Amino acid sequence: MLDLYAGVTHLGQALDYHLERHNVLASNVAHVDTPGYHPRDLARVEQSSAFGEALGVALARTDASHLGAAGGGAEVTGRIFTDDSGGGGADGNHVTLEREAGKLAANQLRYDVVSALVSSELRGLLFAATDGKGG
Repeated sequence: MLDLYAGVTHLGQALDYHLERHNVLASNVAHVDTPGYHPRDLARVEQSSAFGEALGVALARTDASHLGAAGGGAEVTGRIFTDDSGGGGADGNHVTLEREAGKLAANQLRYDVVSALVSSELRGLLFAATDGKGG
């Protein structure tokens, strides 16, 4: 059967990533005055199922409430890493407020663009489901 939500599923994963990155970056801003704090960031990581297929293994859901991989393809997740590229202050704190604010703004812009794409995809599905009569 054709998966009508395949495009929305991947966009939903992108929204989840940008939301989680926002939380990590906002935490950096909250620690701007914490001595010795090192800012963190979130990097996208594609987790392909090719490795599991090559070994003939698959992830098993141990509880019915656990979420499975959406769409069955590559699932996008994030990896938190320490980002000391902004330099450190006298107290050992490496957070630069201007740099973190710039990252937050860029991440928010990306979230807004993906959100607009999701809305467009859902409007298209609604249009198709109502035979062009709207909803």
